[in-house]
Formats: sequence, C-alpha cells, structure tokens
Amino acid sequence: MVAPAPTTLPRVLALLKDPALRGALALMVSALAAGGLGLVFWSVTAHRQDASGVGSVSAEVSSITFLAGVGSLNLINVFARFLPEAGWHARRLILVSYAGSALAGLVAAIIFLLTPMATGLVLGGGLGRFAFAACVVLNSIFMIQDGGLVGFGRATWVPVENILVAVARLALLPVSVSFFSPSIGALWSWAVPMAMAVIAVNVLNIGVLAGRQASQQPSLPTFGELGNFVAIESVTTAISSAVTAFLPALVTLRLGPKQGGYFYVPWIIATMLYLLLSSLLISMVREAVARPDQAAATILRSMRFGLLVIIAGMIICLLLPKLALLSLGPDFAAHGASLLRWVGLALPATAVNLLFWATCLVRRRPWPVFAVNFAISGAVVGGVLLLEHGASISRVGMVYCAVQWAVAAVISFPTITALRAVRQRKESP
Repeated sequence: MVAPAPTTLPRVLALLKDPALRGALALMVSALAAGGLGLVFWSVTAHRQDASGVGSVSAEVSSITFLAGVGSLNLINVFARFLPEAGWHARRLILVSYAGSALAGLVAAIIFLLTPMATGLVLGGGLGRFAFAACVVLNSIFMIQDGGLVGFGRATWVPVENILVAVARLALLPVSVSFFSPSIGALWSWAVPMAMAVIAVNVLNIGVLAGRQASQQPSLPTFGELGNFVAIESVTTAISSAVTAFLPALVTLRLGPKQGGYFYVPWIIATMLYLLLSSLLISMVREAVARPDQAAATILRSMRFGLLVIIAGMIICLLLPKLALLSLGPDFAAHGASLLRWVGLALPATAVNLLFWATCLVRRRPWPVFAVNFAISGAVVGGVLLLEHGASISRVGMVYCAVQWAVAAVISFPTITALRAVRQRKESP
C-alpha cells in the first residue's frame, strides 16, 4: 500500500517550528505591512498637496530618520546578537543602550540644526526645531527597541507593534491636517504614534522580558570588546544611513523639492525590500548565535527564503513599477517607475552585500562591514552630488544600482568563505 503524500499544510507548519524562519517571517510581515500602510499614508498626503509639498515633508522625515539612525548606534543588531547571552545583565544592557542612543540622537540633532541644511529641511520655525530634536531622540529609541524583542526571542510581536503604529498614523492624518497645515499635520501624525509605541514596547523589554532572564548566567564578551563592537557598528550605521535614510533629503536638496517628492515613495518601496532581506538575515543571525549546532540548516532555509524575496521584488520593480505607484497619481507613477526599475536590477547585489553583513555579525567582525558600507554610501552620495539640479531621479537609481553591483562583485568570494565558516561552526569567539 502506498502512503499518501504529505499535504502542503503540515509542511508549512513544520517550517514554522524553525525559530529562525518564524522570526524572519514575523519581521518580514512587519516590514511589508508597515511599508504598505506607509505607502497609503504618503498616498493620502500626496492627494492633499503637490509634489513639492510632499518633497518638503518627506525631506524632514528623512532627516529625522537619518539622524535617529546615527543616534541608534546600530544597537538593534547589538540587541539581536547579544541579548540571548546577556542573562541577568539584560536590563542594564538595554537601559545603558537607550541612554546612549538618546544622548547620541540629541547631539546629532543639535549639530544638524546648527548647519545651513536645517533651514531648508526643518519646518515650523523655533517650535518646529524643538519638535524636530524631540522626534530624533524618540526615533533613536524606536529604531532599536525591536532589536530587544528579537533578542528576547519575541520577534512575532514586532509586526503587531509596527502595524498598530502605521494604522495610528493613518487615523491621525485627517485630524492633524484639520488643526494644522497639510505639511505640519502630516509630521504630527507621523510622530505621535511613534512616541506611544516607545512607551508601550519598553514596558515589555525593560520590565517583563528582561525580568525573565534575571536568573540566567550571562556570557557576554568583556566590556572593552563589547564597547569596541558597538563603536564600530554605530559608525557603520551612521555611514549606511546616508543612503537608506538621508538619500531622499539629499535628493530634495540637490535636485529640488519636486524631484524629491517624486523620489520619496519609490524609495520607501526600495527600503521595504531592503528591510525584508535584512529582517530575514537578522533572524538568521539570532538563531545561529542562540543555536550554533543548527546554524547550517538555519542558513540554508534563510537563503532559500531570501531567494523568493529577491524574485518577488524584481517582478514588482521591473514589470509592475507604475502599478505599484499608481495610488499616488499618474505623475508620481510616471516619474518614479524608472527609479523602481533600477532598484529591482540592484536587488540581487543588495542581497549579497547584506549576506556579507550578516556573516560578519555572527563572527563579531565589524571592520569589514564598516569598509563595505563606507564604500557604498560614499559612492552613492558622491554620485548624487555630481548630478545637476533638476536632473531626473532615474539618474539616482542608476548610480545606486551600479554601486551595489560593484561592491557585490568585490565581496562575493569573502561572503562565500564566511558562510562556510559559520556553517562549520568556526566563528570567532
């Protein structure tokens, strides 16, 4: 008698028993849902004002996100990498990290506000500058708190938080713009839910979840080793944020508010694809550290799943770019489609560069990541600065794609070597 073939559902349920894949799915659902709702938010904003208005608002949001990325000190990766080993030091690690992140964010905001760029990017006069600095500090903590949930093995809670924040932003938008101008109202509706999320999530991180590790023996590296790791990672993040976060503001300054408005939403899609891949890989890192005996299987599953993300992302960007942007209006779709095509062409190279980052994170080797991010950010920013005022945003996409592929070609062999080392459990102590 021939046994019946297993159905698809049991196979899916079996895959979901893998903590790395389950965590990755949760983070990817979070990125997709939050990114999709973010597209709706900016679509509604685009229908309330012209492209130049969208460009002005999005440039300030990009500036806040960039400075918060600097202030975050890349502690989201530190939490995901070291909280599983922190034991009873978990609460202290989180509190010290938050204090350092808030201080770094405040210093970054103050320095930025003293530069000429702030005049063209920060709306609302003196009160607007105060709110700008407060948003940078809050966003610095908001950026890293999900790393706490991942490090504590609660990645499935991340999409709940981020979806609620995105829904709250949409709900507040019509109320805010009725009390303020469309630009200031959009900024308020973007910022207030973030502040509420910081309070709610950290009741869990600092309270309940850290308390559950209070009886566990820590196995952290020495204070000097951990500090060195954080220092290099924080500089790496600041450099990387020049592309992922600050690029829309730079495009607005260099090419003009109208081109900046056309650029922002396609770049949200590019960032969402970047987050999908990095979410998959950060979950892989967490499980490779927490369960090194299963690292080979974890890496293989993660890479297979990542390939599906790359294929789906390329189909959307290369074949359906105008459809993805149509909700903003025909002008936004017409101008942004070419940028999305370049993002799609760059996606396989971006995946290689992120895989290199993940293997270095497992092996506690931050310097190669610093070098790669420095090369990518310097080349992309330099290329954009060479563009003429009013140039098409497709030129920015061309620069981005060329840089990603050039770097991926250089690090492809070191990435393969590092993967073999991690799978064979040869990572550095």
